[in-house]
Amino acid sequence: MRLMMVMESRIGEIILTNDIAFEIENTKLDYPNNRIFFESNFKIDSARDVIDESYISSNMLKCIVIAGDSFTPQAQNTLLKVLEEPPTNIKFILITKSKNSILPTILSRMIVFNRKIMIQREDFDIDLNTLTLESIRDYIKDLSYSKEETRSKIESLLFSLQKTNIKLNRNELDCFSDAISQCDSGINAKYIFLVLLLMILENKRKANKWQKFID
Repeated sequence: MRLMMVMESRIGEIILTNDIAFEIENTKLDYPNNRIFFESNFKIDSARDVIDESYISSNMLKCIVIAGDSFTPQAQNTLLKVLEEPPTNIKFILITKSKNSILPTILSRMIVFNRKIMIQREDFDIDLNTLTLESIRDYIKDLSYSKEETRSKIESLLFSLQKTNIKLNRNELDCFSDAISQCDSGINAKYIFLVLLLMILENKRKANKWQKFID
């Protein structure tokens, strides 16, 4: 029984949240022996640092927190084995904002806790049902957003995609993770939304072509 409790205490967790910093602080309270690895876009070098830390022995349970707005596929694939078979006295907690940012291979190996607070999102400024090259051009022509506004508009675009039932594949979802990283790096909002909206337009074109074929 005791062995089962110890094993369960080491099962990795994924926490979905609107506020990563808040969840990190909560984890520090729950696990005084902790190591925090936070990067807005979690890359492979940070993943290697996590692995190195996990093999530093500890006489008591050590919690390693892996936190980020997004995670590159390379970083996640690097972490996969150690998350699946954590070293002795190691527990992993992964904190992020979106389930879509995590590979299915990792999701299947960890317990997911959704602590997100539902936020009312505004529809995106363009009607995606009638999206055209002309409407994209008109939208980005005089675009001037701060980083905070750009991030909010990216989230609104995702929200509108869900409402209009436009399905994105894994690579297209990764483009949204890249967009958040570009926003944090100060890339011009015009470039970010040009890439995203052209991707959506191409998605719609392919979907319409396939629909005509099966009809």
